[in-house]
Amino acid sequence: MSESLARRDFLKASLCGAAGAALAGTLGGCNGSDARATCNRQVGDAHAGAVLALALDASGTVLASGGADSVIKLWRLPDGVLLGTLSGHADAVLALAMVPGGSLLVSGGTDGTAKVWSLVDGSALTTVAGHTGAVTSVVVSPDARWFATGSSDSTIGLWNLADSSGIVRLVGTSQPVTALALSPMGSMLVGADQGMYLGLWRVPNGGVLATAPTAPAWATSLAVSPDGTLLAAGGTDSVVDLWGLPDLTLTKQLQWHSQEVLAVALSPDQSLLASGSRDMTVNLWRVQDGARLHTILDHDGAVNALCISPDGTVLVTASSDRSIRLWHLPDGNYLGCASDPALPVQTSVSFSCQGLG
Repeated sequence: MSESLARRDFLKASLCGAAGAALAGTLGGCNGSDARATCNRQVGDAHAGAVLALALDASGTVLASGGADSVIKLWRLPDGVLLGTLSGHADAVLALAMVPGGSLLVSGGTDGTAKVWSLVDGSALTTVAGHTGAVTSVVVSPDARWFATGSSDSTIGLWNLADSSGIVRLVGTSQPVTALALSPMGSMLVGADQGMYLGLWRVPNGGVLATAPTAPAWATSLAVSPDGTLLAAGGTDSVVDLWGLPDLTLTKQLQWHSQEVLAVALSPDQSLLASGSRDMTVNLWRVQDGARLHTILDHDGAVNALCISPDGTVLVTASSDRSIRLWHLPDGNYLGCASDPALPVQTSVSFSCQGLG
């Protein structure tokens, strides 16, 4: 038995079996089917290495993915057809952000650069080489005038989108920056670092608005709600913290994952939160009361990135198992995958634990 299948059996016994009779009928092998069913489905590889970053355009029809194989791939949704490949980073692509308007993409990589790409012809228009460490996060302003980069060199930079010239370096971080998130109006930037702090800045002028400690862990991933009042932060302590904005008040903690939470995403109506973890699971939570609605045990590697479609009906997950998978919301049913026909096809045996609260 493979290590991944052995781990599934362990998870099934320890996480689901403990619920006993209360679990009857909730363990779905394939799209919510009978508890004893299994599902053998073909899932193709999306990248030649771990898939580390995702970004979805405003129409929900073009998906960008970044991988440890140093390339960016563009996919058509909902059928997962490969549209093209962007090459130019010298190492793993760690972060992606679509530019409002749909024709540009910003990426950040382990090579210490951020690049602005044309989605029309696939060319790299400009390159930021102002960091001395990996670019771990990128966000783009709603007016498409500037973008921000967070780096392992412990700095956050703001750059003009048109020519990648520098605007300002934000003061307030002294440790490697792990994640960034921007408010819907683009007036507030949230950053997390390995010093176990969150910072909130007024942008683009860079004034500090608030800070908050995240000890005993640092945040690895951030997402701001569409109304700008809520921040979700996934942490190295396996917990998802919910913070009120703009005062950075901790309001709720969501606990179930067994390893660090690497990705979080909020639905457009902010009723649903998705979290992905190094423990290879994805949880769907109801934001109002923190109830865990579904747990998807499907990937064979860490879940590194998530995004939710603009209409709130599709969740996209990316993993170290080299796959990108699509799920229906709010029920968590499997929809399909985005796969490169030139890469191998996996056989996936999957199930999900649902409604355990």
